Formats: sequence, C-alpha cells, structure tokens
Amino acid sequence: MSFLKRLWQAIKSFLSGTGKRVEDEDEASFPKIDPDKIKADLKIIETARTHGGKGVPDFRDTRLTETEHQIQGTVGKLRAATLKTGERWLTQIQARLDGIDLTKEFNHTIQLGDEFVRKADGILSSADGELQEAIRTAKARKAILEQFRADNRLPEAPPKIHGLVDHIFKFSVLVIFCALESFINANFFAQGLAGGFLGGLMMALMAADLNLVVAFFSGRLLINKNHVSGVRKTAGWFAGLFGFAWTACAGIVVAYLRFVLPQVDDDGANQLALVWQNLGAHISPFTDIEGIALCAITVIFGLVAMYHGYTWQDRYPGYEKVYGEYTEASGDVIELIEELREKLEDEKKSMISQLELKAQKAEESIRYFKFSMGEKSVAKKKVTEHLVLADNTIRALIQAYRYENQLARPADKPRPDYFNDPVELSDQDFPDFGIESDEKRLRTQEQMLRQIRDIVEPTRSQIQSSFTAKFDQLKPLESLV
Repeated sequence: MSFLKRLWQAIKSFLSGTGKRVEDEDEASFPKIDPDKIKADLKIIETARTHGGKGVPDFRDTRLTETEHQIQGTVGKLRAATLKTGERWLTQIQARLDGIDLTKEFNHTIQLGDEFVRKADGILSSADGELQEAIRTAKARKAILEQFRADNRLPEAPPKIHGLVDHIFKFSVLVIFCALESFINANFFAQGLAGGFLGGLMMALMAADLNLVVAFFSGRLLINKNHVSGVRKTAGWFAGLFGFAWTACAGIVVAYLRFVLPQVDDDGANQLALVWQNLGAHISPFTDIEGIALCAITVIFGLVAMYHGYTWQDRYPGYEKVYGEYTEASGDVIELIEELREKLEDEKKSMISQLELKAQKAEESIRYFKFSMGEKSVAKKKVTEHLVLADNTIRALIQAYRYENQLARPADKPRPDYFNDPVELSDQDFPDFGIESDEKRLRTQEQMLRQIRDIVEPTRSQIQSSFTAKFDQLKPLESLV
C-alpha cells in the first residue's frame, strides 16, 4: 500500500469519526504465514518419515538437515518481510507525525493583526490618487455651483430634478396628443382633399406636429423669464407670448380648414389661400360646435406642450445642469469611498476567517497527532503478533519434522542429540515504535495550541479596531464635497 493511499485512508477514517483504524487495511500488507500450507509445500511430514526410515540424520550429526534449513529459510523470509512491512508502516506514521508542526501556524496567527493593517493601508494607498482627483473635481464643481448661485441670487435649495422617467412620461403625453389631434382633424380635412382620409391624416399630422413642437420649445425658452438678467427675462416672456399666440393661431387655422375644406369642389385649389380669403373677409369659422371644439383641442394641446417644455427642467435656466454636474462629481467621491469601505470590510472578514480557520486547523492537527500516536502503538502490536507467529511457525514445523522423523526411525537408529535442543532463531532488529519523543512533541504542540487560542480574541479585536480606524479615516472625506 502506497504512502499516499494509507495517509488518505488514515485521514478519512479520522474525519469520519467511525473510530476505525488503518490497521485493518495494513493487516493485508503483512505477508501471510500459513503453517499448514508451508508444511504441505515443503512436504515436511513425508520427508521427515522418509529420512527417519533411513536413519537420517545420523545420531552423531549436530547440523540441521536440509529440510530444517528450508523451514527456517522459507518462514525466515516471511519473518523478514514482516519486519520490513512494520518498518514501512512506522516510517509512514512517523512522517505524518513529523509533518505536524504548529510553529508556522502560531507565527502567522500572531502576524494577522499587523497583516490586516498593511493590507488596509495598501487598499487606501492604491485608491488615493483616484480619490484625490475625484475630490478635486467635486470641489471645483461645488465652487462653480456656489458661484452660479451667487451670480443668479439663488437660495441654497437644490433645483427640481427631472429624471428620465419624468421625461419619458412627458414625451409620451406629447406623442399621444399629436396622435389624437391628427386623428380628430383627419376626418374633417379628408372631406376636401383628393387623397381622402390618408391625405387628411397627413395634413392633420403635420399641423399637429408644428403646433406641439413650436409650443414645446416656446415653453423651454419661457423659463428665461425667471432669470436674473433683464434681457433674458424679457426674452423669456416674449417666447411665452409667442408660444401662446402660435398655438392660438394654430387653433384658428385648424378651425378655418375644417370650415373651408368641405366647400372645396376643385381638387387643385389652394386650401391655405381659401383660409386666408375667408379670414380677410371676416367670415367666422365658428359656425357650429365642431369648429369650436377643434380650435379648443388644438389650443389646449399646444398649451400642455408649452407647459411640458417649461417644466422639462428646473425653472431657472442652467441651474439643473450645474447642480447635476456637481452631484455627479460628489456622487463619484461617495461611490469611491463606499468601494473602499467594502474592500476594507471584505479584507476584515477574510482576516477573521483566516484567524478562525487557523485555530480550527491547529485543533485538528493535535487530534490527528494523537490519532497517529495511537496508530503507532497499534502498529507495534500488529508487528509483534506477526513476528511471534513467524517464530512459532518455525519452531512448530521443525518440531513436527523431528517428531515424525523420530517416529519413523528403526530401533537401531536413534535420533541425534540436537533434536532435544530448542530451535535457535537469528535475532533481527525490531523497529522502534516508542512514543516517548512523540509525547514530548505533543506537549509542545499542545502548548502552541493553547497560545493560538489565547491570541485569537486579542487578534480579532486588533483587526476590528484597525478596521474601525481605517473606516473612520474615510468619514472626513465625505464632508469635503
């Protein structure tokens, strides 16, 4: 079994909490010693009887027979293999024990507090240039805003900001008004046009577009009436009067078109000339409710378009733009500061997580160290059991050979004297499975574990206080903009 496989099995067994040790797996690694099989393979009984019948060995012999040497050699190889298996197992266990050292974890745990400070400083330093540039831009925009307020005698109150949703709503209303005005007028215009309803719709659409577009931009210019400058104030009022006059004229023209077109018999006639002719003759187009309604609808839609133009932005010209540029710049500063805070928060969480992980890892290392020490004791027991089995097998097989040999001997051929001697086995170095040095190392590692536990909370507090200090360092920057 490879070292990595055994290591994985040991870890899996330990973490699973089943209490099963790897000796069950290592049992298969030891060479199998089967006395009956060896006895049969070497034909010990048959050979002993054959030798005994021939008086072999001679009663004067002092040396072992070939069969006895075969027994010692065969089982001796298994005995040596058992020792090698035990040594390999011991080496693997010792490698795991030697690989557990909390010194590095202890030193790194101590440094986590200072490491957070260094990383936090690095985060702030890397963003300092961009942040300072954003602050300078925001200050410049703020100065422009304050100067704009001073020049235009505006209060500190912010302008009314009209966002995208408001613009979409107003634009949609204008489109709907244009469609309604075009559809309503198209039915009346079609009566005097060769193109029928389609021709009437096109004329009505152009009339509605002109009415609403001119009224809208007149409203946009009307905000100049709020300007501090007298010239722009006058221009604003002029734009408002022009817009009102325009939509009123548009309503009258629409009413005249509705009045004139049904009377046109010639398809080539100039409709606008007829309108002008009736207007010069002081003929009123408001002869029925339909003419009055068309004029009123056109004027109302134009006034609404003019109001939407007036309220498209803040009512003081240029204020919303200047204020928007300032809020955008100050928003960039706030966004950068928030990003830095998030990075500091993430770094703090990462450091605290590392701190807790190191304490947990240290505890697991101690448990695994004890587990490996226990495995070493079990390994010693297993190796001893297999060696005893090998030694007993050698003695038993040799004794079986001698016993059967003696039984088969003729009366005139006594057994040799050395049959009475105990079987001598060669000594082999037994692996050192002692745990005295491991127990000493365990006490040292447990001391480090206690020290790691003792510094977890102070280090956590140090990280939190450093985070708070760096966090507070960013607060004054918000007030600068």
